[in-house]
Parts: sequence; structure tokens; C-alpha cells
Amino acid sequence: MVKRFVGRIGRWPAYGTASSSWPAGEVYGLSAPPEPVHESGPGRCEMQFMRLHSEGRFEEMWEMLAEDAQRAWGGLHNFIREMPRLDEWLEILDMQVASVTLLESWTDHVHGRTYDNVARLVMRYRVRQRRKEWTFDRQVHLVGANGDWRTLCYPMRAGAAAGR
Repeated sequence: MVKRFVGRIGRWPAYGTASSSWPAGEVYGLSAPPEPVHESGPGRCEMQFMRLHSEGRFEEMWEMLAEDAQRAWGGLHNFIREMPRLDEWLEILDMQVASVTLLESWTDHVHGRTYDNVARLVMRYRVRQRRKEWTFDRQVHLVGANGDWRTLCYPMRAGAAAGR
């Protein structure tokens, strides 16, 4: 069950363990009031992205993708068609930012790209499938762009979108 959920939202590559450089005690929960992306940190941005994903609001998610990721998807229509949906039986109960590390540069070895001004986050998800609940961590990367944070969510399937 965990593998199936991670497969659904795990389109972003996972890399080693991150250490926190975020101010102590600053953890974001699902119940926090939504803020505009331009006023929020990388954690709030990623949580908003996942909230939109769980609600199936893919058009709004598109604007939160880094330019490289948008090119890899080949356009909004490909993204809407190819982005995996969360199963109806699965509910995200809570998500938190476990740690944030701000990096001057980072190389995505999976996609062969190097980025400047990167936030590496470890996100902690608590989910429920019917009566069973579990928690797991997943690492994601966001890049700074025009005062905002953009997620590096790429298509996983070869040939799923043009421009890769």
C-alpha cells in the first residue's frame, strides 16, 4: 500500500537525508492558513502544491512548476493528462516540513541539470487508507524563481511529454 501511494506522489526523485537549516520550531501543518506563493517559504509552497494535487487542481499546479519541469512536461495539457491522480481511497491526513536546507547550487543527477538557489525539503506525510494510517518521509527540491519557489516535478515515464 505504501509503495502504491509513494508511486502516485513519488514522481519527484528522492535523495539522501537532509539536515535542517530552517529556524527551530517552525513546522507547517495542513491546518495552517494558505498564503500566496510569493509570500511563502519553500515549505508552504510544497504544501500548497500537494494540497492542489490532492484536490485535482492541476491547472493551478502548473504555475508552481519550475520552467525546466514545464518544458519536460511539454505543456499544460500534457501535464493535466499525464500527472498521476491520488486514488479515491487514499486521504492525506497531515503533511509537515520535517526539514529545509537552502543550497547555493544542487545537481539533479537523474535529469542531468544543475540549479542555483535550491531548497531541499524533507516532507512528512500522514495518510489513511480506509482504517489503516501510516507516516512516511519524502525529499523534494524547489528552485527560487522571481522571488517565488517552484517545484521540480518532472514526468517519470519516458516519452510522456515532449521536450525532455
